[in-house]
Amino acid sequence: MTALDLFDMAVSVALVAVCWWLSHQNATGREPFGKTISTGYALLAMSTLGSLLFGHVDELAAALPASLLFGKTVLTFTLGVVAVRLAFVYGPDPDRG
Repeated sequence: MTALDLFDMAVSVALVAVCWWLSHQNATGREPFGKTISTGYALLAMSTLGSLLFGHVDELAAALPASLLFGKTVLTFTLGVVAVRLAFVYGPDPDRG
């Protein structure tokens, strides 16, 4: 196992922890689309764990590209919903004309 593998695992674990934290923050449902965003963060965490597993277990390596694609899709969807929520909550900036 190389230093790059260890760094990859550490970053993956950190990403899962951050996704868990963000998911719980958004799950309250007090803001628009909160539960949808929470679900997106939870799916991203699960996808990251899957990619970590698929990347380090030789028998599961064939599933790695699909897992990475799924993770990118979930991240794009989640960040898109966050952007829509911010536009919905704050609206256009009146100072920008």
